[in-house]
Amino acid sequence: MSENYNKLLIESVPDQQSANELIGKLFDVTRPDAVFSQPVTVGDHTIITASEYSAGMGVGYGGGGGIGPAANEETNEPIGYGGGGGGGGGTTARPVATIIVSPSGVRVEPIVDVTKIAITMFTALGAMAMALRKMKA
Repeated sequence: MSENYNKLLIESVPDQQSANELIGKLFDVTRPDAVFSQPVTVGDHTIITASEYSAGMGVGYGGGGGIGPAANEETNEPIGYGGGGGGGGGTTARPVATIIVSPSGVRVEPIVDVTKIAITMFTALGAMAMALRKMKA
């Protein structure tokens, strides 16, 4: 194998280790203590916040090839190309409910996200408008 190919393989190993560490960090948010907050006690009331977490990721890698039997004049090896790689990920979190423990019992109060409701409404209205326009055409 050519030196360039060996160098490419050696350089990709630390990147693979970094990718594995990233994946581990992305899914650390699924721990129970990340979903439920530490209880806060005020008087005889205890409050716990419940959150929604989402994690996603994507990775990719390229390849390469040669351009024929022509050889590099200095090394007498076939001329070729190769490389690639990439990835990314992200997490999101938002509170969805508050659990209230009091002497009168346990209550779960949902946390309403007005922005998310508004975005959903405008998206639905836009989709309906586009569908109506296509039906009239």
